Amino acid sequence: MSKEIENFNSNFDDEILDMAFVLKESCLGAGKANKDKYYTLYIHAIALKNIASNEIIENDNILIQKKVKETKEYFQMIKSKSIARLKVRKEKTSSDLYMRFLIEDIIDTNYKDNDLNIILEKYLKPIYYKDEELGDFELDKAINCFEKNMSWIDNNISILFEDINEELNKKSADIIKKIFANKKDIDKKLKEYISENMLEDANSWNDDADKPHINKEEFKKLITLTSITIYEDIIIFYFDDGDIFWNHAIVVESDCDFNFTDAHIEG
Repeated sequence: MSKEIENFNSNFDDEILDMAFVLKESCLGAGKANKDKYYTLYIHAIALKNIASNEIIENDNILIQKKVKETKEYFQMIKSKSIARLKVRKEKTSSDLYMRFLIEDIIDTNYKDNDLNIILEKYLKPIYYKDEELGDFELDKAINCFEKNMSWIDNNISILFEDINEELNKKSADIIKKIFANKKDIDKKLKEYISENMLEDANSWNDDADKPHINKEEFKKLITLTSITIYEDIIIFYFDDGDIFWNHAIVVESDCDFNFTDAHIEG
């Protein structure tokens, strides 16, 4: 066993537990730090059952991990929105709020359990935030955001806001109403802010691509708003870059009074 895996595994208890997990939507991910030889596999779950004791725990912060050389077989085996039976070891520092486990073995990726199936079926039912003026927003459980497509100036865009609580959700809906009541003015100001702050970077990328330089007016015509995400006190505006930055998204951060604080590229 490599030192990297040995060090990672040392964070977990020696006892091997037989458990079944209710897996989330888009439950699987993997990442590798720059100096790591192995990927860290991440599997997200919302509930577990200890097979030996029959104890069931529901928790949105269950994470099952493993250091692996390749991830392909796990992405083929593990299914989102399903029940999987695994042999695991519990993290030594796990708490009631954040529960972490290490995979020792995969027993059954299509496990049948009546109790856990009730939890899964409840999880699969769509959840909506309803607003008389804006309509229904459906909860994307993978990112815990309500989402709806809405008509902008010349295109449709995705509107998302984080599901926090009733008061803050209403605050987000009110911000959306304010945005759309002033959408032409906000769209204009966003494009002016981007062209003012990113023109030099845009032309640097054009140099790398052997393209001619553009001015601010040309820049504004090339970019298009595609989505807006509202967090508790931050609004994130996402723009299609018009291939200026080789299809990286342009991102503008704002407070809830539409004071723009940053513009950069992502993706």
